[in-house]
Amino acid sequence: MKRKMRLFGIAVMLAMLTACGSGGKEEPPETDENRLPAEYTYEKDTIRYGEMSGMYAFLKDVEKTQTDCAAYYFEAAISHEEREACITATDRVLSCMEGTLPEIEVVVFNPESYSGIAVHGNTLYVPVQLWDSVEYVTGVLLAGYGEWGNYGLAYGYANYLCREAGWDYRETVGFQQMSNPDLYDLNLLCFDENFVLPGDVEAAKNNACYFASEYLSAHSEEEFRKLLSDSGTVEGIGSANEVLEAFYRDNGVECSLTGIRYQYGGMFLDYAAACEYAVFYIDKNWQDQTWETNPKVSEHFLHENYSEAKAFFECNMRQMRQYQEFFGFDSYNNDLSVNFKNGKETFYVPDLHTIYLETVVSLSHEYIHSLMWKYCIVQSMLWNVEGFARCYDRLYNDYAYDFWNYHNNNAVDASPKMTLAVNKYIEHIGRPIDFRTDYRDFGDFLTYARGASDPDTNYESGASFVAYLVDVYGKQEAFQYVLTGNSGYNAEWGKSYDELVQDWNAYLSQNYQWYLAE
Repeated sequence: MKRKMRLFGIAVMLAMLTACGSGGKEEPPETDENRLPAEYTYEKDTIRYGEMSGMYAFLKDVEKTQTDCAAYYFEAAISHEEREACITATDRVLSCMEGTLPEIEVVVFNPESYSGIAVHGNTLYVPVQLWDSVEYVTGVLLAGYGEWGNYGLAYGYANYLCREAGWDYRETVGFQQMSNPDLYDLNLLCFDENFVLPGDVEAAKNNACYFASEYLSAHSEEEFRKLLSDSGTVEGIGSANEVLEAFYRDNGVECSLTGIRYQYGGMFLDYAAACEYAVFYIDKNWQDQTWETNPKVSEHFLHENYSEAKAFFECNMRQMRQYQEFFGFDSYNNDLSVNFKNGKETFYVPDLHTIYLETVVSLSHEYIHSLMWKYCIVQSMLWNVEGFARCYDRLYNDYAYDFWNYHNNNAVDASPKMTLAVNKYIEHIGRPIDFRTDYRDFGDFLTYARGASDPDTNYESGASFVAYLVDVYGKQEAFQYVLTGNSGYNAEWGKSYDELVQDWNAYLSQNYQWYLAE
């Protein structure tokens, strides 16, 4: 209330000065020379701004000022009028909030130097725009109450605050049905016409505002802000979703909301998506390198269809959990970045704990590297690093099975010798290869058919050797041996490395000698 009265008082004083200052004389046109000094005091500063993926960063000279409501940083070229408009609008809407204000920073760039929107921590990065809009206030709220917070919750509360401030706001028409159950998630992508139909965007905005209105009629603003804050955390998203699901049931809709959280992409990313195990950064120009021969991947995969994006991230959240349960290591670092970016090939960078992807087919393989790295004592040998990852990268990999089936059943890019070998394998099993069940057997066969008697020959031979050790000596014992890269004598097994390799070769010969006999 004090803030409202202070702003009202300032407005009255400015109006009186305007009325009395002219003295009946015509005022000269405003120029740089006679413009009144800014109401706010600025100090020069420099900010370092980095995009979320950690790949882009730049320094900017800015001018900073502070009000009771927020801190503001303006690129030096931003005009006095634009600064005043931004500060006045932001302070006005924040002053309409009941309770303690969050700590917010607003960094404003020229549109020529920055065209995106990003929220990092409690800082909102934006170009010059319409300051009294619901969309801008939504960004301010996400900076204040959690950068990963549910966009629909922030939008609905922003609409409520815009109404309180006396600005244009969205009148709701009750609850609106949406064309796809996935869209009730009301996250960032559900408000983006690149991902959903225009009519669904309008329905999402309406339903977000309708929910906020209904919730705030029965709860305090503090409770709403906690809901918004919870929706952006691993621990709280479930409880926030339960509240939204109850709202939908009251309006005749049964739905299950996603556990994936989304965020603005800034200049270089379409968006970022987060789950308990990783954060995925989708470069605006990224295109899966296998899309033409992968039935589950479209030409504009992860850039257009929300249901497609949701299915992918939820699938990988489930698969990452399955891998962690399968390996059962002592601990995991879930602060993992997965960058979908072309031109950097596909690999895992241990020092950055970051995966770079050109195709989703390889995600499980690189994820296994991220899990095993700190446990792998010797990392210079092919069989115990790449062989281990290849052995299990097909265990949980829903976005690769059809791709591998197509390539192997049609012997795509294979040499004439291997084409013949694969065709003989298919003839032997009496049906096409199905990687969901055949990946182990087929990998062993390829190793034998290629004559790879050394586990260090290639990924496939290493995988075959690792799988053999697990079969014979058990998972945990074999993992300990593999991850230490032990190529000496194993007293517990009573075998040297060379003897283990001989046993493995005997196993391959026993199971696949039919290939040479036929």
